[in-house]
Amino acid sequence: MKYLPLTPIDSKGLRYFSNPRDILRDLFVYIDYVGQRSIKRMTRTNEIPRPDQQRIAKLMGDLTFDPNQEEIDASQWIDLIDQVGYGLHVVSYDINGEYRGESSSEKSFIENYITINQANLRRFLELNPIEQEKKILEALKAPRALSVYQYQDVELIEFFQTSVLGELDSFNTRGSATGVLPSLNFSEIRQFLLELLLQCSPGVWYSTESLVQYLKMNHPYFLIPQKIKPDRWGTIAGRYDNFYEAKDQQSYGADVVNANAPDAFERVEGRYVERFLENIPLIMRFVDVAYDPAPYKGRFPTMGLLKAFRVNELFPRLMSGVNYPPRVTIQPNFDVIVEADFYPAKIVRQMVGLGEQVSNPLNSSVYVGIFQLTKTKVAEERVRQPCLDVIKLLKELSGRDLPPNVQTELEEWSGHADQFILYEGFAVLESMDEIPQADKFTVERIAPNLRLVGNPKALYQSLETEGCIPLRVYHFQDGFYLLPETMSSLFPKESLEDKQEAITQIKIKRNISFTINFPDEASFDAFRKMLAELRCPFQSDSKSRSITFDQKNQPKFDEAVQELANVYAVVIE
Repeated sequence: MKYLPLTPIDSKGLRYFSNPRDILRDLFVYIDYVGQRSIKRMTRTNEIPRPDQQRIAKLMGDLTFDPNQEEIDASQWIDLIDQVGYGLHVVSYDINGEYRGESSSEKSFIENYITINQANLRRFLELNPIEQEKKILEALKAPRALSVYQYQDVELIEFFQTSVLGELDSFNTRGSATGVLPSLNFSEIRQFLLELLLQCSPGVWYSTESLVQYLKMNHPYFLIPQKIKPDRWGTIAGRYDNFYEAKDQQSYGADVVNANAPDAFERVEGRYVERFLENIPLIMRFVDVAYDPAPYKGRFPTMGLLKAFRVNELFPRLMSGVNYPPRVTIQPNFDVIVEADFYPAKIVRQMVGLGEQVSNPLNSSVYVGIFQLTKTKVAEERVRQPCLDVIKLLKELSGRDLPPNVQTELEEWSGHADQFILYEGFAVLESMDEIPQADKFTVERIAPNLRLVGNPKALYQSLETEGCIPLRVYHFQDGFYLLPETMSSLFPKESLEDKQEAITQIKIKRNISFTINFPDEASFDAFRKMLAELRCPFQSDSKSRSITFDQKNQPKFDEAVQELANVYAVVIE
């Protein structure tokens, strides 16, 4: 393959950033959470309420709502995932709103609940991970992809929208609804630049300036066409009339970029290239970026701060469309090890249904998950799916026969499914007093104040007709919905959680970790697989061929060294 003639750069001394988030994994965390809860969006802002954001952030892991310069803002990242889900049509909610009365200056979003589009989700789940990643990419390239909370398309492009992961400022939107900007096709522009990045050698730091100069010499009209079409009034706008520079970030004394200036391309198209790199390519982990650590001196918006970029190996692998199936290994100790270049959502869901997740990798360039098969989980899944052949499924996923002891146990566990009675379309009625109206709906008395009832919707309506005030509660698959503290009930209440959240005193825990760098791919892969087999939690980075683990797991690493002693003589410097 012929690579672009760009200038490699020494990244030493630069401040670089790699996106640790797996957007596909986090999308499914969000979908699973939304599917288990009834989330009503904020009336004024249409955002996800902060309590739900906090719970989602905890499930995603390693996110903070008070980030420093090197951390990702949890709220912004969750908003992005929310927007991607909407763009993929796997979730639905109102983004138009309505004005409430003649005096309303802003739209409101009344009773705006997030719902799962089950048919679309099933279709998305049936795609292989590469196809899912490409669907996300297409959603991000769409004209309105960068935000569903803003309602002017002109604000949804890299010129005016700061990246979720980036730090570069934006142009002033003054006059941007007219002129040349509304006529530009940013979906095509983004696709063109992505195709150029495919022609960069993976793993090499390139100067951003050399990419801008390459575009200036070979594709000077990639952003704004050479011949600008007149607007609907017949006026031909100036080439750079939409772009203002100023002495400070408050835009005081802002001037239009002079199209005849020798560096006009760098001041408009060059700024766009910088902001493009820290949007889709960085969000999708196609590239890493490096910034100039020195204080900025120049006109705003900033120019030349993003000094370098590096294309990651997964980018050309993804765009090639070649699907490398996840590698599934069944261990005699009932561990299932799943290894994949891209998050294998369907297999993860299948394994979660059959066992407990022992290792859930975060901040890793590849996915290595470990699941422990359990009797209870297998039996429960057989109840939910009576036709499921667990042994056949695991053989198909792993591509080989199961260890004999595992197969024998699974045959026994599957038989336990016959011991369960699964009630569908029923509900549990709790009452402090006797309710005669519920007798005809009662299937079984569980306790003096608990009964299993059929046709709960009709019972609810009947109780309302009789002047009662019933409360309908939907519990989650993985736990109870916490009831108000003042309510009399046998079920868990939210008081304990609230008291815990109200406590201001905190205890912090210091963790010491070790990072081991390997000289080649073979030893790196061997130790990574051995640590997974030993059930040692770790994080790996294929770009640097490094494995990181907590100090408490040092014995596990030492055990891995012993297991591989007949292949590698390890000397730690």
